[in-house]
Amino acid sequence: MSRKMTPECRTQQVEEVSRLWQEDPVYQEIKGWVAEAPGDRVRLVSKNPNYSQITGTVVVEMLAGEAQRLERELPNAAVLPNQPIEIIQPRKVTTSLKQDLTADDLWHLEAIGLHSKGQRKLTGAGKGITIGVLDTGVASTHRALRDRVVAGYNFNVEEWEVEPQNVSLDTDGHGTHVAGLICGSPTGVAPEAKVKSAAMLPNSHGSDANFILAIEWAAMQPDLPIVNISAGIRGYRPLMEKAIEKLLLVGVLPICAVGNEGRDKTRSPGNIRGVVSVGATNRRNRVAGFSSSGTLSVDNHQYNVPHLVAPGAAVYSSVIQGGYESWDGTSMATPIVAGVAALILEKYPDISVMDLREELMSNCQDLQQSSIRQGEGLVQVNS
Repeated sequence: MSRKMTPECRTQQVEEVSRLWQEDPVYQEIKGWVAEAPGDRVRLVSKNPNYSQITGTVVVEMLAGEAQRLERELPNAAVLPNQPIEIIQPRKVTTSLKQDLTADDLWHLEAIGLHSKGQRKLTGAGKGITIGVLDTGVASTHRALRDRVVAGYNFNVEEWEVEPQNVSLDTDGHGTHVAGLICGSPTGVAPEAKVKSAAMLPNSHGSDANFILAIEWAAMQPDLPIVNISAGIRGYRPLMEKAIEKLLLVGVLPICAVGNEGRDKTRSPGNIRGVVSVGATNRRNRVAGFSSSGTLSVDNHQYNVPHLVAPGAAVYSSVIQGGYESWDGTSMATPIVAGVAALILEKYPDISVMDLREELMSNCQDLQQSSIRQGEGLVQVNS
């Protein structure tokens, strides 16, 4: 997995993954079966060639009887229902907006070493790095995000189209809070980074198909080396694992929230191998009680999630009403890690996707808690 994250490498890596599927016999069997199926009983959804060559997923609408026939006739194909997915719902701590923040309100930056007096290993601000926010949209009109949102997109799953927004908008508010922690002023970890907003979950809800289309879109963006996913579905989802594998192969690192249900309950894609799975801490540098964690066993491999933790309890960031609110959630911790990833990538632009993942996990403060709860510890900007 020595995949580079530069725009120059993306085209070649996308071509390699696309060619992989063209040579895969099961994938070709599935496409052939769908093409020959009765049009009134089976409709191919993922028909746009621009967004259907990375994950190896064929999205169709079909009657239950046709799905059973497909399983019988192509026993090597995995036929999965299109299940719902949603944002990992945070809790709003404050009851009123703040228009200005104090140094104390920005405790999350101090916790990861951004405001410490000691020498820092990472001195940049994320310049030249763009992060994909796969969420509910981002309100680019918020003063904290002015000139930081490169573009906004809607996802038309029915037609398998990605539609640019004239002005990047947020359908819920969740994505704006997330983006503010990546690059907002003064709340962001990487204030010179940019974000691309992908409204994967309009009004906070969507499905596996939304996720697959968003992954396909992200893979095709040469300037997008990192994606932030503060959303998920309970339990382990093999469909998501396969999609994440291919995203890594084209040189994109997914950073994902693990969930807000506490111990022994986790969400996909935050519990998928290959992502950076993120839990939440509080002001006392303790893992927050709501932060999910657990041990999973997949393909005879056992591993724990989250991989690391970041501030996620009572964290201030931008909201669509204007001003700032304090929210609890691993959704808040995840963009803080994405911001740190942008700082690393700015300093080491030729780093591979797996080395960036390793670098994040190697720069953590041990909180002296169970590794199942804290992973490698609290992510740090300091060496």
